[in-house]
Amino acid sequence: MGQSSTSKKRRSRDAATKMAEQRLSVLELARKLGNVAEACRRRGMDRTSFYEWRRRFQTHGFEGLKDLPPIHKSHPQTTPPETVEKIKAL
Repeated sequence: MGQSSTSKKRRSRDAATKMAEQRLSVLELARKLGNVAEACRRRGMDRTSFYEWRRRFQTHGFEGLKDLPPIHKSHPQTTPPETVEKIKAL
């Protein structure tokens, strides 16, 4: 028989999607149990993170549960190191 659509979906998931699905499962468990603390205990998540993920899910949907891109260590308008050294020398 042919592959079902769910098996195709499972294979095409990337790491970010898997993590988002795990976070969504905690949100769903908390709703089902009616107890955030118990859901977090069962899934090994602290409540602060739970409320952050819930807020992001409410505002951005499933995409909000994915990790944000890393913040660059340098800002495009950063003063060049040579200029900083000249200012320090003054």
